[in-house]
Amino acid sequence: MFPGRPLTLCALILLLSALLPSPVTADRVDRLIEAQLKRQNIPGLALAVMRDGRVIKARGYGMADVELGVRATERSAFQWASVSKQFTGAAILLLAEDGRLKLSDPVRVHYTNAPVAWSNVTIHHLVTHTSGIKSYTALPEFVPTVRKDYQPEELLDLVRHHPLEFVPGEKWSYSNTGYFLLGLIIEKASGQSYGDFLAARIFKPAGMTTARVNHQFELIENRVTGYNRSQSNRWLRSEFVSPTQPYAAGALLGRVLDLAKWDAALRPGGIFSDHARELMWTPVKLNNGRTFPYGYGWQLGEIRGYPFVGHGGGIDGFSTFILRLTREKLTVIVLINAGADSQGMAVRVADQYVPGLTRGSMKPQPDKDPELSARLWQCLSDMAETKDSKMLTPAFRSDFARSQRRHAALREDLRLME
Repeated sequence: MFPGRPLTLCALILLLSALLPSPVTADRVDRLIEAQLKRQNIPGLALAVMRDGRVIKARGYGMADVELGVRATERSAFQWASVSKQFTGAAILLLAEDGRLKLSDPVRVHYTNAPVAWSNVTIHHLVTHTSGIKSYTALPEFVPTVRKDYQPEELLDLVRHHPLEFVPGEKWSYSNTGYFLLGLIIEKASGQSYGDFLAARIFKPAGMTTARVNHQFELIENRVTGYNRSQSNRWLRSEFVSPTQPYAAGALLGRVLDLAKWDAALRPGGIFSDHARELMWTPVKLNNGRTFPYGYGWQLGEIRGYPFVGHGGGIDGFSTFILRLTREKLTVIVLINAGADSQGMAVRVADQYVPGLTRGSMKPQPDKDPELSARLWQCLSDMAETKDSKMLTPAFRSDFARSQRRHAALREDLRLME
């Protein structure tokens, strides 16, 4: 009676199945995460995957609270640690567009208690980690006081007598002190608390309903417990770090779904101008004209030829990472309630959607230059058979040692970017 209806229904089913994420991919992701929870001995994890700003997967794995038997879900509230820095950087850009500050302003314009040594440090230097101001988290006297509630001036007193580690703009060196100062600058320029400004200008417009500054004693729905391992590899509750210490450098908390909303807000047509978005992800230019792969609270780089922006975080009992593959318009967010390889986890998950991102998924490629390959294999063979031993002169050994030290320092800088 209705001969056109079966065909229309079939077409509709085919169309919907094409639009939905592949269940095979979803199953592979679940198996991957479950395997990593066991391998890394991770209590719990929340994951979100977005394609072009739309959530295609969000769920929790493992336990949000081991002691109480509470499972982790996509609605569990994790500490974000240094992923918070991108919100601080974004707040500075909003205030600059409001005309309440200039990125070139010296810090002393907005923080009058700055020592003379900081006279040439600008807001731009603070956001890009090129100020030369020592990070308070690197001070030995800071470590035993993680539970202490600090007044801002009290914490800055730990740092202000230290000389700058380099001329502002000369080098890149991760400094939580810089972002702590940015929080004070945001408060002075806006006339609001750091948390209230973020809520009004970022969280609410983006629909991030549970994102907030962490607080030790307030009741926070679905708050996750952080864990550390004992020497016998058993889980222990982590110490609660007073949020007055990370402050604008890492005191935010919320659901992975909040960060999914954040990813959407960063897309063209979101809550930021094209100019602000460009500044977020532009490598900082040093005094010598060279650039370093860090923007306004974002790490920049490539993974096997795939450009990305991202940032990680680590605070007692938590590790986090947000990875945005810009060309593929794919974002992966991983929140873990323990010290773990959150960045590696994010990359492995992304590889399920972008095959070839990791070594394990690379397929053999045809050899485009067999002659060059043969020469390289011969070189490796000669090295293995010590035929190149005459090259290992004292001068070569000395140069090699210096090179290794430089590479070690670079690896440490990259590790700190997490």
